[in-house]
Amino acid sequence: MSLRSALGSALGYALLGLACLFVVFAGYWAAMSALTGVTAGRAMFVVSGLGAAVTTGFSGYFARKAVAGQVMPSAFDVSVAYRGGR
Repeated sequence: MSLRSALGSALGYALLGLACLFVVFAGYWAAMSALTGVTAGRAMFVVSGLGAAVTTGFSGYFARKAVAGQVMPSAFDVSVAYRGGR
């Protein structure tokens, strides 16, 4: 395993772990809201936590796929699809 793939894999796993922590953060504030009442601050924490979880989760997933070489290149030619396969 090269240094690039090791660092990319570690970054991907770190981002996925951070996404899990954001889900726990949002879950805690959602539970607090259910138990003691909803406030604007608690709703903001839940929405922000879930948004951060989605963002870091997709970033971690993409980083892991990029290191593995399973991401479609950006210069991929899709023109064949528009010509009906000819």
